[in-house]
Amino acid sequence: MRRLSGDAFVRRRGSGGLEPLSALAAGPDRAAQAEARVEARLRRAWLLVVGPTLVRQTRLLRAHRGVLLVGCWHAEVIPSLRQTAAAIWPQLQARLERLWHLKFRGLEIVPCDPPPAEAAPARPVQADPLAAVLNLLREQGKGDWTGRSG
Repeated sequence: MRRLSGDAFVRRRGSGGLEPLSALAAGPDRAAQAEARVEARLRRAWLLVVGPTLVRQTRLLRAHRGVLLVGCWHAEVIPSLRQTAAAIWPQLQARLERLWHLKFRGLEIVPCDPPPAEAAPARPVQADPLAAVLNLLREQGKGDWTGRSG
């Protein structure tokens, strides 16, 4: 084993190689990175995970150590939501494993703040995107939208 630039080394799990301690200290924990990727995947597909009714009342707060932490901002609904979650957990667990190959041990429902209101779009969305582009070009060039001279 050779030391480079006075750095200490540590054995990598699952391999015979060594990894500098400075590399471990510099970057975030691999487990935390993996959990962040899983959370991002679940947030993008939250409608598929919980269904159309619950998507308006819940949001994923965290996926940590095999437990989904789900927040609900309607306090009066939380007790019935916990009972329902316990009853449907095997189906939800199977769906998560089948669609995303994710394994979770449990589901916790906790109170949370409602999600922030989404900002209104700057421009109204037009039905025909081609017409919108042509109108924009006409406005910019006032007839000479190609930008060619003479």
